[in-house]
Amino acid sequence: MPLAARAPLTCAATALALLAACGTDETVTPQPTPSAPAPPASSAPVTPEAAPAVTATAVAEPSPTTARPTFPVTEFTEDDAIAFAAHYLKTLNHAHLTGDSAAIRDISEADCGACQDDAEVVDVAHAKGITWENREVRFRSAYVEHFDPKSGEAGVQLQMDVPSGRLVNADNTTLADLPGTEFSGLMQLKFHNGRWRVWEMPR
Repeated sequence: MPLAARAPLTCAATALALLAACGTDETVTPQPTPSAPAPPASSAPVTPEAAPAVTATAVAEPSPTTARPTFPVTEFTEDDAIAFAAHYLKTLNHAHLTGDSAAIRDISEADCGACQDDAEVVDVAHAKGITWENREVRFRSAYVEHFDPKSGEAGVQLQMDVPSGRLVNADNTTLADLPGTEFSGLMQLKFHNGRWRVWEMPR
């Protein structure tokens, strides 16, 4: 199944191109993103207003902290699949803020190309002294698209957004102004050895 396009913030090709152009005043043009597919009739979307108790912390907006986000739940349930998908977004925000790309790698499968791309973008940015300003990826809603207890695999369709912000050079000049956008995509998860991991996600 084709994955929805990633937002400009998390698109590794776009981000790496911008980081390679460190010191220029390039501006990013928002890419059109497809609408989120309608949830199956039997699966109502989870929203911040009507989230199950398990996902209550997952829908909170990420806070600017240097502490690595943790995910102590070790059960294979649909609610926890949604909560872990939201946890990946928090971890991505943490990595952008701190340069802790290992946090991304620790919760993703080694063959998750998009996850490795996210980690590489963080490494390149922080090596150049580039930071993200006001660019937290925010969870809006989600529903479980597929859930297979036999294989320990789940797919969570996410609706997300990011506010307008910028990439900032080490000297505080603007590398790129980035528009706010809403986007969606399918994050695929695996649960094994008592832990959740991301094995594919929207690019």
